[in-house]
Amino acid sequence: MSTPLPIVTVTLNPAIDQTVFVDQLVPGSMHRVSQSQRQAGGKGVNVATLLALGGAEVVVSGFLGEANATVFEQHFSEHGLRDAFIRVSGETRTGIKIVDTKTNETTDLNMVGPAPSEAQCRALKEQLLELAELGRWFVIAGSLPVGVEAAFVAQLIQALRGVGAKVAIDSSGPALGAAVEAGVDLAKPNEHELAELLGVKLEGVDSILVAARELRRERIPNLIVSMGRQGALFLTAEAELLVRAPKLNVVSTVGAGDALLAGYLHGQQLGESLEGCARRATVTAWSRLESLKPRLPQGDELSERLKRVRVEVT
Repeated sequence: MSTPLPIVTVTLNPAIDQTVFVDQLVPGSMHRVSQSQRQAGGKGVNVATLLALGGAEVVVSGFLGEANATVFEQHFSEHGLRDAFIRVSGETRTGIKIVDTKTNETTDLNMVGPAPSEAQCRALKEQLLELAELGRWFVIAGSLPVGVEAAFVAQLIQALRGVGAKVAIDSSGPALGAAVEAGVDLAKPNEHELAELLGVKLEGVDSILVAARELRRERIPNLIVSMGRQGALFLTAEAELLVRAPKLNVVSTVGAGDALLAGYLHGQQLGESLEGCARRATVTAWSRLESLKPRLPQGDELSERLKRVRVEVT
């Protein structure tokens, strides 16, 4: 059996994720933080980290602010991620999540990151094409940095697919729309991103399934739709599955959708069936929801959790 090709994740606008917990969030008042977590993040970095924890080889790329790159470089070294980021001037942004432990609601504060130049955009495109091989997965994930238009995402996708690489997109708004127009092999919107993409209102699993089914048939060969507590839909030309984890003790939702995509792609690397990939994806997301730090079960615990995932053919 041939060795799987390393997966390349592309994070155009990474972030340092800082999650703080307060007993009750009251605007305009002073709060005492009960718990705090700070780590290298951004959707592509999150995907890469979970892939590496599962045993996959991963190359991480995108744009990284040179002024505070150390936190990322330490993270890459710790997890065995190959660093291929283009360094740009300035600081990588920080994303702050304030978790109200009384209501279990999360308030997000997303700062603005550095703006790459046109020359740096060209350098990234050239670098990714050098990494491209027939059948290799590239994951373009997250938001766009300042000054970068959605058309750049479309250009990357068309160039990569033009040399036989496979591309997955996990983004929202204009970037997701541009990616769908350009043509991708896999997309992983959540239910809100799907509704925005299609310009429709979606309520309940049935309406989400109908919309996802139409999008997959017309535009995207493989589609994953994450729906929070309602589970996730996995759609291909061969089958459509609704997959749910058992009731969880949710500690943090940071990176859960990214973990879902990571688990699915790892299953693809291992040659698993759609159901196998969906189970692995769900266990990966499940494990992320129960921990502030990315972790994956191993051995008997992994086997047991894979069995406990509920799979329904739609």
